[in-house]
Amino acid sequence: MTGLGADKPPTRRQLAAEQTRRKLLAVALDAFSRRPYAEVTIGGIARSAGVAHGLLSHHFNGKEGLYAEAVREAGRQLRAAQDVGSGEPPAERIRARFRAHLDFLAEHEALALNLILRPAEVTEVAWQAFESARRDGVRAICALLGLDADDPAVRPAMCAFTAAADELTLQWLKDGRAVGADAVVAALVELLEGALRSARALAPELELDAVLARLRG
Repeated sequence: MTGLGADKPPTRRQLAAEQTRRKLLAVALDAFSRRPYAEVTIGGIARSAGVAHGLLSHHFNGKEGLYAEAVREAGRQLRAAQDVGSGEPPAERIRARFRAHLDFLAEHEALALNLILRPAEVTEVAWQAFESARRDGVRAICALLGLDADDPAVRPAMCAFTAAADELTLQWLKDGRAVGADAVVAALVELLEGALRSARALAPELELDAVLARLRG
């Protein structure tokens, strides 16, 4: 239910608070991307952001909450980069998503290595944020292929795909991107096809021929 005054423009105080929150999050995102979780301090982030120490706890309820929000923000940025529009066949859209994914991670390599592909500190709150971003990606792919992401055979197969895709991408970045991005996209499609075939092994009655045809284009 909408509360009274919900349509009023934000006050100066509210705008200032939001600006402070965004500044803290930007500094934290950079800090957690470049240094291990244990080496990042609340005081250091507050100093870098030029705000009072207590404001960090006020906005994020401490270091763990800030780290979890940094993971969420990394996921939001990645999802925005993967928004490739509509109108193309599913196979082309999936390949475009994979290419956008790779381009974003290559452009933000520190972020990719420490907050997206390999979280530096897997606290419970941060892990939930990390898994939420993964589930969104899986659901987007399943929707393009006409699959039920919650199907008991599809779900574990797609979990296996995301784990393998993350490891492949991680090694690609660590190896200095020695292989071209187009080749990695092709490898990701092959991994996805293999994962879908494993879903049929889990549930032989699952109709996957049309799904695989959409993936191949």
